[in-house]
Amino acid sequence: YPAPIDLKPSDFSEWIASQECTDSLARALEMANSKILEYTKKKWDLEKALKERGAKKEHHEEEQVAQEGESPESPKKGVGENIRSIIQEIEQGKIDGIQLTRKNITQGEAKALAEAMVANAKKSTIKTIELYGNEFGNEGVMAFSEVIANENSAVEKLNLGGCDMTDLGAFVLAEALKKNETVKELNINGNGGITARGIGAIAKALGTNSRITSLRVNDGVLDRDGASHLAQALRTNSALKAIYLGFNQMMGKSAADIARALRKNRSLEVVNLSYCDINDDTVNEIALALQENKETALMMIDLSGNNITDAGAERLVQALNESKNQTILDINLRGCSVSSCSDKRVR
Repeated sequence: YPAPIDLKPSDFSEWIASQECTDSLARALEMANSKILEYTKKKWDLEKALKERGAKKEHHEEEQVAQEGESPESPKKGVGENIRSIIQEIEQGKIDGIQLTRKNITQGEAKALAEAMVANAKKSTIKTIELYGNEFGNEGVMAFSEVIANENSAVEKLNLGGCDMTDLGAFVLAEALKKNETVKELNINGNGGITARGIGAIAKALGTNSRITSLRVNDGVLDRDGASHLAQALRTNSALKAIYLGFNQMMGKSAADIARALRKNRSLEVVNLSYCDINDDTVNEIALALQENKETALMMIDLSGNNITDAGAERLVQALNESKNQTILDINLRGCSVSSCSDKRVR
């Protein structure tokens, strides 16, 4: 634990504005997050133990979800019969993907599916888990995090977009990604409950995970601080080939941090920053990245739907010409305030 700070009341205002205060709060937050993860894991382990012994009625009811098609905590109907048949296929090793987009999967059903995958991991051939739009919350997210954390996991594509995930789910998912060696595509679109702290945890995981090649964080997930965390990861990550950050209008000026990260990144081929309230100043940062990064792999940049003018478009053309760039195939400026452009690659 950090040492207590001895302050006089007259010194408090100065200290609260200091870097020492910022650093102390950051350490305290990191410790709190660590404790949250520790107690969440203990709670998860205890729940599984109780369920196995049949010692708690609530968990017994969750065990019956696949048969009854109802969540014990909600009257909302889920997939029911279909979940039971999917679990049977998992147990028999006859299924290579879970395709359940927008099926109103309940929390109990999500747990039942995940537990079946973990229990049968050694014979599992499941490579795709598509669960977009099922609002099973952090409990469901943590359950599927257990799936990819398993050393026998074969999952290559994990879609947890629109699942009502918050920072707690993001923390547990990030820890699982640090252990995972198979996931190549990750989608957490539309989880507006994730703050910069959760994105920061995911970004740190990208520092140790060398498998993920495609990351989707679209639709109102990123604010300024969250975008800054991702930008920091992009400066050192050498595995990501595509990143989709569209429709994050709250990103604001931190979109320029993403652009500056492109000066260092050598692996990204596709960058989507559509509808992120970007202006010509951020475009200039992208142009500088194209000029300065002689080892860029960028092929496509989507800047559609932003506040970009003819001046911004021509700045991109200038950068492409001066750098003699041979990798860029398309810079999308549809829906911007651009009338025409002298380079067919910028349109």
